[in-house]
Amino acid sequence: MPGRLLVFLLLLLLPGPAAWSEEVSPRFVLIIDDIGDNLELGKAAVTLPGPLTYAVLPHSPFGKHLAELANEQGKGVMLHAPMANTQNFPLGPGGLYLTQSQDELKDTLRAGLDSVPHARGLNNHMGSLLTQNRRPMTWVMEVIQERNLFFVDSKTTALSVAGRVAREHQVPFLIRDVFLDHEITEAFIHQQFELAIRVAQEKGSVVVIGHPYRETVDYLRSNLSRLDELGIQQLTVSAMLHQEQVFERIIELEGLAGVRCRSASESECGPVAKVLLKDKKD
Repeated sequence: MPGRLLVFLLLLLLPGPAAWSEEVSPRFVLIIDDIGDNLELGKAAVTLPGPLTYAVLPHSPFGKHLAELANEQGKGVMLHAPMANTQNFPLGPGGLYLTQSQDELKDTLRAGLDSVPHARGLNNHMGSLLTQNRRPMTWVMEVIQERNLFFVDSKTTALSVAGRVAREHQVPFLIRDVFLDHEITEAFIHQQFELAIRVAQEKGSVVVIGHPYRETVDYLRSNLSRLDELGIQQLTVSAMLHQEQVFERIIELEGLAGVRCRSASESECGPVAKVLLKDKKD
């Protein structure tokens, strides 16, 4: 099959309203952490409109119920894995520590994943200490790899090596760009939401993390519709990673079709590759 035809067919598989005439629509991934400890707040968060992803705490009292509810509504679900932090805050059930052996850490992580139905991946809850350390993060990625899952680095420290280790193990991953509500006021949440919109428009995509606080849920319920008005795609983590994989394949196929390029500025690039490379660079 000619390469150009393969490119066209792959374009048809892209989720969301991506427009290919001049640029890819900005993409917005919204993750709600800390799901599972509070049923009322969890239900309010899970019923927010649009394709959100919910990070569920392992072995939490309402985690299974809320994960099932999210899945029924077509939302994304992942494990919110507690990881050792520099402040020595307690981790609760399913915690991953530097002091654990390889078997202990892997067994703890597997049990945490088993406690969250429909989990397609995981991100770190806290983790400012563990994510700095290559050896335990290698063990984390090995479990993710064996189960064909993804990883999201919540980036609770600038010293995190999680993304680098994920790439080395060919684990699909994203990295958090914006925290929505580390100050729980409407004014601050609005400020961070506006920041996330700017990042999406300037970079082409943004990964945002919030929490099931009343203030956050109320704000999002009133403002998520703005994304569509601004021409911004909202995606689950899984959908975003699927797009990334398709983008890579399109660029590869344009090469197979005789169009060779490494950057969006090169005249040899095909029109699709130019757009995708520009988006990835920005």
